Amino acid sequence: MIELRLLRQFIAVAEERHVRRAAERLGMAQPPLSTAMRRLEDVVGAALFDRSRRRVALTPAGTALLEEARRTLAQAEHAVAVARQAGQGLTGLLRVTFVGSAMFERLPPVLKALRARHPGLALDLREATTMRQLDDLRGGRCDLGFVIPPLPDSEGLEQGSAWSEPMVAVVPADHALAGRRRIALADLAAEPFVMFPQGEGPGFHAAILEACAVAGFVPRIAQSAHQMHAIVSLVAAGFGVSLVPGPLRRLRPDGVRYLALAEPAPRARIAAVWRRADRSPALLQALALLREEMAQR
Repeated sequence: MIELRLLRQFIAVAEERHVRRAAERLGMAQPPLSTAMRRLEDVVGAALFDRSRRRVALTPAGTALLEEARRTLAQAEHAVAVARQAGQGLTGLLRVTFVGSAMFERLPPVLKALRARHPGLALDLREATTMRQLDDLRGGRCDLGFVIPPLPDSEGLEQGSAWSEPMVAVVPADHALAGRRRIALADLAAEPFVMFPQGEGPGFHAAILEACAVAGFVPRIAQSAHQMHAIVSLVAAGFGVSLVPGPLRRLRPDGVRYLALAEPAPRARIAAVWRRADRSPALLQALALLREEMAQR
């Protein structure tokens, strides 16, 4: 096996075409350099230099080795740089999961900033319910999740508040309340509700039940759906009304109206969650940037 040091010395001699000048360039004495070149020729099994002239000339074997030696050193330097960047969280893979409502406003700018700051970091993005994300985190199938708290079981996990948004009511376009801009939550007391299932999003489900309780009623759940866009579509189809995070106003299918809720309006919180034992540089970089982005908003 040829040492990289020998290849560096060989390249210096080949480029300078003079052993003394190569030794000066390398900061070493000439005799050890000459000895090193003879040792390299022994390893290769062929003469690398034509020493019959005043200046050192490369043999065909030396010319071939020069190109490969440059490529080998460049690859070695690249490998060191990649490892250093990975150690700093600048490269690698970060698997991010999120509830659908997180992608309507706040999360995209965070992901954009993360890509701009760390272009060598690959992001694997996937939408999933809160409970699926917790299962994937514990199973090592994702690294960072954006969920709706509170979490039913946070064992082994760490979480930090990311942001919250006021909820809005969504009603069919032909509903009696559809022409109003703002309603009291109690105005929906007699309506059938389309809800996120408790088993998949217990935090969001509980937040709606709590808000309705404060308004003086228990919602009558007529239909469940696992995705926010499905909830809105079922409302458009006349299956009931619902409460959704405010950013879903951007989702505008035909047949629905979004109505602001009178204060104090219930809020939908989003929390970042990750494995407590995970100290990977990529995750730490993402969390640091998330804190920066949230502090500016």
